[in-house]
Amino acid sequence: MKQWSFTLAALLLLAALPAAASAAPPAHNYDCSDTTPTAYDARVDQAAMSYSSSSSTNAVASTAYNQFRSDAIFFFNGHGLYYDDSHKGGGIKFSSESWILADTDGHYPGNYQYYISDYGTDIRDVLLAVYLACYSSHDNPYNGDLVRETVTNKGADICVGFDGEVEIETGNYWSESFWNRVRNGETVASATSNAKDDCYWQWPIGYHGVDTYEISGSYNSYLTPARHGVS
Repeated sequence: MKQWSFTLAALLLLAALPAAASAAPPAHNYDCSDTTPTAYDARVDQAAMSYSSSSSTNAVASTAYNQFRSDAIFFFNGHGLYYDDSHKGGGIKFSSESWILADTDGHYPGNYQYYISDYGTDIRDVLLAVYLACYSSHDNPYNGDLVRETVTNKGADICVGFDGEVEIETGNYWSESFWNRVRNGETVASATSNAKDDCYWQWPIGYHGVDTYEISGSYNSYLTPARHGVS
């Protein structure tokens, strides 16, 4: 009887292993300030690609920073960093004046700061990070470059950021087009560029900053099948 119980338990354990291994890769999406509903729209498109996606509005940076460690996809739409002395870039702003920053040389904006440079190898399994924010790919002498820190230094597969000032409504339209395009089978690079072109004829006419996008890493990859990164 004991031998039969042990065999049954072993079989049940083996049966559970494939289910655990096939868990859908997580994707977290954040709208901060007045960018709603891009996080929700991204969530819907990611779910259609079989990611375990979620969305939130006005999250604090600590939540996003901790969830980033397990993400396959990380998407932020909100404000970037700009100092009074005109140095800009290197950070994205969450609720309660909290920030995710590339690094620091001793400059600490806001109330709470979290650094990608502190991750170690934590985000090497990230497939795609998108920082839809003003100056998110600009190299700030105080706080570094988010895109470079994410891919080159910390090993995420792909990262998209913007070097210039992105107008909010244009950025929202870019997001809608981008996630729809990758859902429908375009590479990250193709979707990034084509979404930029889709924005031009929207009111107010023009690119309004989305043409300053910068993309780093394995950007000719697709987001399907749903998976983590391989860096």
